[in-house]
Amino acid sequence: MPHEVSEFIVVAPAMLGKAVEWAEPRLLAFLGDQFPYYRFRIEPYGPFADDEEFTVIPIMNRPAEPGEASHDDMMILGKLSPDAIPQIQTALRTFDPDNTRSH
Repeated sequence: MPHEVSEFIVVAPAMLGKAVEWAEPRLLAFLGDQFPYYRFRIEPYGPFADDEEFTVIPIMNRPAEPGEASHDDMMILGKLSPDAIPQIQTALRTFDPDNTRSH
């Protein structure tokens, strides 16, 4: 049975890097509340940073379990729902790193 992707790297928009760095604990809590079955790593400054949008990068590979692959050091590609990244990006658009928006 294929494993689902369960971890993502979230790269902050270039213009929000410092604010996201300061708000990282709140952002992790926010994402954890929105997506309890996923884990997230936050990268305030990254080479893939968009100017205005958060970039969501799935961690697709995982080590093979014993007996699952012909070599113990093989990596297995996880499955990812096509809706996962757009849903995460939509949620990220509502996150206010400065905590100044009223909800």
